[in-house]
Amino acid sequence: MTDTTGTAVRDYLREHLRCRRVDEDARLERIHAAEAAGHRLIDGGQTGRTADDQSTWEITDWRTGERLASGIGDDTYDTEVTRLDPDGKWLHIDALDTDLTEADPAGLPVSLTNALQDWIGSASTSDEDIAGFVGWSVEEVARHREEA
Repeated sequence: MTDTTGTAVRDYLREHLRCRRVDEDARLERIHAAEAAGHRLIDGGQTGRTADDQSTWEITDWRTGERLASGIGDDTYDTEVTRLDPDGKWLHIDALDTDLTEADPAGLPVSLTNALQDWIGSASTSDEDIAGFVGWSVEEVARHREEA
């Protein structure tokens, strides 16, 4: 890797980390606003398939992880949500996600920026590895990678 390419990669990664933080901060604001409006945030959905090819699903409380319901069959999910949430106050956490703010790739190939995003987003990539490469402190990298 030439020094110019290395600098472009580091600059891209720093900007990508900044964008991640901006996006996560905006997501946290949406989470707090939804909860303040009385919504219960849920997670879950399809979890797999049975031997006879029916879908399995579960619904969990996003904050606590408590399993609220689980079952088999696509139509039973909606029926159970309606039964457990007759006032329509449940909100799936995925509804609060947004399109990511994109960092300027500054001439880097799209395939390389995709690989770099995967590297930054991988749980197996340590904050220490990223910090050592981009020239930030481990704490700064951890803050930029932190999610709700």
